[in-house]
Amino acid sequence: MGEVESVLVVQLLPTFAVGERPISRAAQRLVTYLALRDRPVRRAEVAHALWVDSSEEHGAASLRTTLWRVGRVHRDLVSAASDWLSLADTVAVDARAAVSLARSLTTSGGELPEDSEPVIGLLATDLLPDWYDDWLFVYRERWRQLRLHALECLAERLAEAGRFSEAVDAALTAVEGEPLRESAHRCLIRVHLLEGNRGEAVRVYRALAEMLRAELGVSPGPEVRALLG
Repeated sequence: MGEVESVLVVQLLPTFAVGERPISRAAQRLVTYLALRDRPVRRAEVAHALWVDSSEEHGAASLRTTLWRVGRVHRDLVSAASDWLSLADTVAVDARAAVSLARSLTTSGGELPEDSEPVIGLLATDLLPDWYDDWLFVYRERWRQLRLHALECLAERLAEAGRFSEAVDAALTAVEGEPLRESAHRCLIRVHLLEGNRGEAVRVYRALAEMLRAELGVSPGPEVRALLG
């Protein structure tokens, strides 16, 4: 039997890494763009997105140079056709796996993890928070919304399964991810109520009401108030 080829992993949560050999910042941006698109992308589109302030000719030249540099370090990382680019089929991306996991948690048929701690830790992780590229914003925000939603669903499903300590942890992680997110607070209140801790639920509600009043000048919505009658 031949040797099994090792899979090259692109890490984006929360920082960039690929293999054991470092690559340039331009190469990191290229690999990240292809990893997040999750499908072949035209060369012209990549060049325009990554070198937005450059002319078409300069952007194309910069892309060719960056592809050459990537190939020198990781020959099997990027698949380059005449007009299309993508990551090679043998490359794994942690962000893609995280998205798949988060989506599974939001479905009623999805299986609960036996150990929720690493899952909650993953769902607390932002996508490249120290990068400031404009094209990255929509991907970062899409992941943020998905992970917060998944945390809320995970918390409620854990509570329904009687795993209250884990449920509280997941709900608090969602609240920490966006303190003004009412759905996260609703989730935490429901978890406390399912466990029979009405006093804790009232305390969460009062803290939310005070924060919303101070930050936004509004009161909690009717969905939150209805939980406590």
